[in-house]
Amino acid sequence: MSVLNVTFLGSDDLAKEIGKSSDSRDVESYVYKETNDSGVKILSLVRPVTYPERLKPLTSALTLGDFVVLEVNAIDARLGELLVACSCSGISDGVIVPNPQPDQWIDETQLEQLVKQAGLGHWPIQKLDALSLRELMLDYLSKKESELNERLNDPLVIAVDQFFNVKGVGLVAIGGVRTGSVNKHDSLEILPSKGTGIARSLQVMDDDVEQAKAGDKVGLALRNADENSLSQGSLIVHSDVEHSVEIHNKTELEFISAAFARYSPSVGGVIHVAIDLQFVVGRIEVVNDKKLIINWESPLMIRKHGSPRLLICQLDAKPRIIGHSNNYQKLD
Repeated sequence: MSVLNVTFLGSDDLAKEIGKSSDSRDVESYVYKETNDSGVKILSLVRPVTYPERLKPLTSALTLGDFVVLEVNAIDARLGELLVACSCSGISDGVIVPNPQPDQWIDETQLEQLVKQAGLGHWPIQKLDALSLRELMLDYLSKKESELNERLNDPLVIAVDQFFNVKGVGLVAIGGVRTGSVNKHDSLEILPSKGTGIARSLQVMDDDVEQAKAGDKVGLALRNADENSLSQGSLIVHSDVEHSVEIHNKTELEFISAAFARYSPSVGGVIHVAIDLQFVVGRIEVVNDKKLIINWESPLMIRKHGSPRLLICQLDAKPRIIGHSNNYQKLD
């Protein structure tokens, strides 16, 4: 079974034509499953429902994606912020689908210019219906399957989206397996709380499984775990934490400003960083050209493998996505 996680920045109507809606909160999930002679292929779409009112659903969707679908209904400030967000996200591939509102039109020359200015000139701009879009994503999955599977070789990291108690089952965490794999009966650690638990059972796509692997959305039933040790954005890892995740209280990073950004970092300024479903607030302590030193209000957890990118936000700025960082180090 191979899975393509898609950040879907478009309408509910278009998403429902591609896959079946399976979960709805701040983000909505849609799943399409295809079985043929080459095996099972799954498209797992995540759409930020409460964006643009709230930024976190957008950053959460971006931190889980391997591919982006951006549906364009109009050329406006919202589109500008979405282009910036996609460019800063580190997701290398996507498609832009013009779909103007009834009795409206989109200047495709202007759209092409904006896309290039945002650094996404390599993303195709194509008018596609749902069926064609689905086929494009399945074709992309076939081409990238071996590359996506390389994440299986890295240590286990599960980013927790939600958790709850289920009668007869116990504590269940729902999240995305970012890297590695988890098996039933594995001993696990929850970060940053340092809680512990054992994998009692696993579900992927509503099926009970013995193993969940990188790319899967997993329901993980935990035995001997404390609910208070979990929160949205917690990471679940194997007990050899030092091999999988680095926990930052203070970070020095190289700040790469986003296209269209009008924000200049200053000492005392407050920013947010998004990575692996986390949305962590920090205060700027030092500004030295592009180098920033940030004190985090709560621990920032960064995978040691896969070169994860920090998506940097400022909630009062326009656009709210102000940049990113690939180059960072732990100071505390």
